[in-house]
Amino acid sequence: MQADASAPLQWFFACPQFIEPLLADELTRYGAESVKIGHAGVQATGDLRFGYRAMLWSRLASRATLQLAHGFGKDQTELQALIDSIDWQQHLRPEGTLKVRFFGLNDDIRNTQFGAQWVKDQIGDQFRSQHGVRPSVSNTPDLVVVVNLHKGNASIGIELNQHSLHQRGYRDLDTHAPMRENLAAAVLIRAGWLDMLASDAATVALLDPLCGAGTFLIEGALMALDIAPGLLREQTIAERWLGHDSTLWNELYIEAEQRRSAGFTNAERFEFWGNDSNAAAVMAARADWRSIDLPAARWTQCDLKAMPAPTLATTGLVISSPPFTTDSNVVALRPIYDALGQWMASLPETYRGALFAENEAPIALTNLFYSKEYRFLNSETESKLYTFDKLLQKERPTAWIAEDLANRIGKNLRKLKGFIKQGHTDAYRVYDMDIPEYAIAVDRYADWLHVQEYAPPKTIDEKAAEQRLQQALLTLPESLGVDPKKIVLKQRRQQKGKNQYQKQGRAEQSLVVTEHSARFKVNLTDYLDTGLFLDHRPMRYWLQQHAKGKKVLNLFCYTGTASVHAAVGGANRVDSVDMSATYLEWAKDNFELNGLQHDPYRRYRFIQANVLDWLYDCDEYYDLIFLDPPTFSNSKRMQDTFDVQRDHIALINDAMRVLSPDGTLIFSNNFRKFKLDAEVDNQYAVQDYRKQSLPLDFERDPKIHGCWLIRHK
Repeated sequence: MQADASAPLQWFFACPQFIEPLLADELTRYGAESVKIGHAGVQATGDLRFGYRAMLWSRLASRATLQLAHGFGKDQTELQALIDSIDWQQHLRPEGTLKVRFFGLNDDIRNTQFGAQWVKDQIGDQFRSQHGVRPSVSNTPDLVVVVNLHKGNASIGIELNQHSLHQRGYRDLDTHAPMRENLAAAVLIRAGWLDMLASDAATVALLDPLCGAGTFLIEGALMALDIAPGLLREQTIAERWLGHDSTLWNELYIEAEQRRSAGFTNAERFEFWGNDSNAAAVMAARADWRSIDLPAARWTQCDLKAMPAPTLATTGLVISSPPFTTDSNVVALRPIYDALGQWMASLPETYRGALFAENEAPIALTNLFYSKEYRFLNSETESKLYTFDKLLQKERPTAWIAEDLANRIGKNLRKLKGFIKQGHTDAYRVYDMDIPEYAIAVDRYADWLHVQEYAPPKTIDEKAAEQRLQQALLTLPESLGVDPKKIVLKQRRQQKGKNQYQKQGRAEQSLVVTEHSARFKVNLTDYLDTGLFLDHRPMRYWLQQHAKGKKVLNLFCYTGTASVHAAVGGANRVDSVDMSATYLEWAKDNFELNGLQHDPYRRYRFIQANVLDWLYDCDEYYDLIFLDPPTFSNSKRMQDTFDVQRDHIALINDAMRVLSPDGTLIFSNNFRKFKLDAEVDNQYAVQDYRKQSLPLDFERDPKIHGCWLIRHK
């Protein structure tokens, strides 16, 4: 039965979060009698003509739902009563097809998939009781039923858009784009594009110097030429809905076609220009542009610094989405943002600008004064639009160099000058949260920097901390003479168990550093730690100096760096024990780097085992033992876990049992609150070696590790 086109109906139009006010204004222009802004959508009252017009013309909506019933739905009984109150035969043929989209839960329905199936069964039962048949399920149904549950209330409606309304028909459904078309339309509206179109300017330009997929340009052209998005989709309306008014839809469709034709007669007023350094992106954007028969546009493929001057219209909008991701290197982005700002500032004063990017993007590096900022959600990513009423750059460009950080690094380098000049190592720490506002540690590995970001103090605002991190990343290359592309940033938080050794990525990029004539492979990208604990440098050298002719045991050996030093120092035997096969292979690589791979006498052994269990069963003796356990570890002994504070007495006793009478146990750990139990002092000859074990580049942090030399009395 065809619906009454003039009867008031209740609608819900979904949209991306934060653009609801724009959608409410749009729906009002399309004839809504009233609107109410909700979460990620707008409720509206209007007749069928309004609903059809909105589905045909809306640039902001994602879906259109005709609401059929509202009421209680805290359990199945209440929800079934609401479903039964709807005469489904007005909307669907008995032999038709059906799909249910179910959102929310209630006391009885604890799974949305079950909820969708249950609702389908209730609707089917209504048809079977009256016609003896029931609709079937289909992925391309005649009718999509939408059920929403929230805090004991329920709403039931039918989705009348055949496809998502954000789709324009020019892009394959499988094609990934940085943003959906309706979000791009909202950004353009906030940027003032509609105001420019309504102005009396003789010519208006839309420019995107980083156009990528061209979404801004295409959406802007559709607005300028008065083209309804619904004209571009193969199907917009659910035509198999029994209430569908084909006469009304055709009338509105013809009207939209007429407006498109009229819009094309005014096409000479507009100039569109898209540019990108990526040739494939430009080619794809041009193909999409042509696929919907838009007027000629200008397309170029070049870097921002090589951008030619535009063919100047009377006024215009330059809009773009500069590159940024959460793992972006702000140093590498600086030239792009700087060039973008310079090019935008070169445009006439009648032009306006807008930049859309993730919240943390360093927009300040454009050196432009932005006028307003608007909050958006791009998929799940918090983003902002910055608008520029005047494209003016600051007289003094934002250097974003942290002078206090640069001064502190300079002071640290002067202190380390003699140490660095000696050339004993090219891997050392240059900064470690010396200034609380810059909560990072900076280690130099040959010509690379390894930067670890700590959780900032609670007194530091999160946004301020993010800005200071970006400032720090811009400061480091200039202060340390390092290529910005050779800076690796990691986030460091308190780690437990084996988390600090877990793989972080898959770059598998390694380099070689030197330390007291030994060479080591380090990996700055794939793990939280690099394979070389810089603070243990003095103790590794101590081993090298004392290992000649000795039998050495390295427990929890990690990548075997201490073992290498012992071998380089002339040890007769070096046993390295660790549970990780990955790190034992790394240790073998380190031995090979130092020409120690050829071992016909099996002087160098690599033992994969639980260290605690292996040590407990060990029946050999060693002259030197290097024991640097983790703070926590899993073990079959020690109550299923190892806690260095709780269990160090038993661990030291086991190690001392296999230590020769004149031998030395080097015991260390990095638990900052660790206290050596008095029982160890009473039982053995203990030398506190914490001060001697601390290298010059770690003197600011005396608690980074503890170290003791333990011998038999």
